[in-house]
Amino acid sequence: MHGVSGTSPKLEALREQIQKIEGLPRTSEDILPFGLADIDEALPWGGLPLACLHHVVGEDDALGACGFAPSAVTFVAALTARLKARRKECGTVLWCLPRYKAADTLYGPALNTLGLSEDALVLARAKDETEALWAMEEGLCCPDIDAVIGSLASPLSLAAERRLQLAAERGGTTGFLLQPGLAAASASAAVTRWRVGAAPSAPPLWPGLGQTRWTLTLDRCRQGTPHSWTVEWCDETCTFRLAAPLCDRSLDQFPGQASAHERTSALRAVA
Repeated sequence: MHGVSGTSPKLEALREQIQKIEGLPRTSEDILPFGLADIDEALPWGGLPLACLHHVVGEDDALGACGFAPSAVTFVAALTARLKARRKECGTVLWCLPRYKAADTLYGPALNTLGLSEDALVLARAKDETEALWAMEEGLCCPDIDAVIGSLASPLSLAAERRLQLAAERGGTTGFLLQPGLAAASASAAVTRWRVGAAPSAPPLWPGLGQTRWTLTLDRCRQGTPHSWTVEWCDETCTFRLAAPLCDRSLDQFPGQASAHERTSALRAVA
């Protein structure tokens, strides 16, 4: 009896068929690297798989006016900005959200800071979550849309998530399902599920706000295991990086009481 080689054409064809059924990427073009080895190596594909559905859950201790954690909203916006930058095309990002509260929009200047231009963003303000879910599914079926983001506060059934995943596969469009933590079901049809919380920024070396930081947890991943990181967003390069420790420096030393030499040393420490 002959053994089956790992490079057998029949075995490779079977693997590709299984990956196609599962909606998983097969080439490097179907992957969006985070640019951080710690995160990319934790994902079985070497990055975030595209043309799939990803579930992003916000921590519930700091909900925004729309009922969604600002940390999760900004994290999804940053991922979408990286996706558009990689494609280098003037594609569209569809953001679907129900019009059930007064604050049914997004703050454009903050999105611009994260690299997501308002010109590329289309908001679909639905009358309720059922209509928002429909708009999200229709957008995922459209190959001319780079990404579809759905902000839904209510739990979704496994069947509804599966429909979104299948729509993403058909249209070749990446989807992000954004929900508060209390609305997240234990089972999910998404390829990955992330839990995002806010983290303190490093003290800036000049008056102003520090770089955006998140506590990022990979809760669920097909063929992967859970991991956690504290990551930081670099506004100048629109890239992720691991957050450096503050090196036991007191916060009241920044920026007003620090000398020029201290500021230079601190900049090197957190770079």
